[in-house]
Amino acid sequence: MHILTKIFIVLVTLLAVAMVPLVATYTSNENSYKSMYRASNDQQLLAQSRASDAEQALISQQLQMQQDIDAREATIGSLRSSQSSTRASIESMNDQIRTLKSQLDQSNANLQALSTASQVNSELKERFVKENYDLREKLIKGTRQVMEMEDTLEQIQYEADEAERAKRKATEERRLMETQLIDLSDKYDAFVAKYGELEVVAAVETGVAPNKTLTGVVLQVSRADENVLVEINVGSRDGVQEGWVMTVGDDGTFLGRLLIHEVDINRSVGRVTLEDASRGEVVVGSTVYSVKGRN
Repeated sequence: MHILTKIFIVLVTLLAVAMVPLVATYTSNENSYKSMYRASNDQQLLAQSRASDAEQALISQQLQMQQDIDAREATIGSLRSSQSSTRASIESMNDQIRTLKSQLDQSNANLQALSTASQVNSELKERFVKENYDLREKLIKGTRQVMEMEDTLEQIQYEADEAERAKRKATEERRLMETQLIDLSDKYDAFVAKYGELEVVAAVETGVAPNKTLTGVVLQVSRADENVLVEINVGSRDGVQEGWVMTVGDDGTFLGRLLIHEVDINRSVGRVTLEDASRGEVVVGSTVYSVKGRN
């Protein structure tokens, strides 16, 4: 045989011997690779199953969250509607409060006007002031008492109307007394013109002749020994001055003279002289009057 052929045969033989362990190794590795592939495939299937379950859970959770969002949006809408209604109620209450304040200011103005009335009006004014302070306190407590305050204001208005009627009645009575005083003054002038001045015993030793014609009412009488002090319902506001000498009477009967000692804005205090029990004593409600230029 040719040498090259021999060399080729040797090389083929060596190559065949070398490939035997490679083939055995490949066969062994192939089985191992198949096992690894099957295990990897099983893990992939398990992972896909878990991913599918997780996706379903995520979808379910998203649906639940969307439902929660929708419910909360509905709650927010309801709260906003309630807030709008509450604001409207607050505005309505504020309007009522402003109305009550206006009525309260009007009531205070009426009280200020009533400050020039008689003792009855003074007492009513004190009650009105107290009720107005009560109204102010109730107003601070809030809108829950608005209806109660309105009822109180209606009651105050009713009492104010009663006071106004009482004031008109007192004015009419005062005009009647003034008319009677003018008649008495005319009779006195006629008496003086016919018979001359009265005896000195009918006058007081001291005192100032009034500078205006005025009538009033005795409010209080205080007796101590020989002194008789009275308080009347007219004062400096009406023109009364210290030292005035006024006449006290009862239904046309002369009861005595009143010498004014103290004068307040709507009250005066004086001492009674020439009182005679046979004619009657000065009591609460007796009429006090002055004649301009006469004491």
